Amino acid sequence: MSALGEVLGALTPILDREASGWFVFGAQAVAVRGAPRTTQDVDITVFVEKSAVADLLEHLAPLGFEHRFPDMADELLESGSVAPLVHTPTRMEVDLVLAGSGLEDLTLSRATRVLVEGVEVPFAQATDLVVMKVLAGRGKDLEDVHSLLASGAVDREEALDLLEQLESALDLPGLVSGLQSAIDGVD
Repeated sequence: MSALGEVLGALTPILDREASGWFVFGAQAVAVRGAPRTTQDVDITVFVEKSAVADLLEHLAPLGFEHRFPDMADELLESGSVAPLVHTPTRMEVDLVLAGSGLEDLTLSRATRVLVEGVEVPFAQATDLVVMKVLAGRGKDLEDVHSLLASGAVDREEALDLLEQLESALDLPGLVSGLQSAIDGVD
């Protein structure tokens, strides 16, 4: 079994039990949705109350999940929305991102379970991944946008509509034009 399979196999039953919902996003989800890319980490959005994160981490500890920054763990839990972990048996990094609302709620409602090495894992849909990647805007994210668009799995109109709403709500000009440029580059 691969490191990814081991990590997802260990995480899935705990997250299914302890979180009100969760999904994989980031490079692993991009790969599952038809745009393969190599990465050594797993990004997961979890729907848990901030007050329950410490309990969740306690459930994960016996399975080999440790905080990557143990000296800062309490501070990060108190002030942050990410729990940076490492799965010690595989050395794979896992970022547990605490869900907010809005886009993450929509993404959760549309996430689908995909069989990965015998484990059914919820993954964000390609359209939602494109929106997240455009929002992040880093070089690798924009490469992922092109790959996802080329896969044919993205509802382009819906992605443009979501980005238009986010552009207005967050006062972030350029999101729609950024995706349109990527679409034009793929066509």
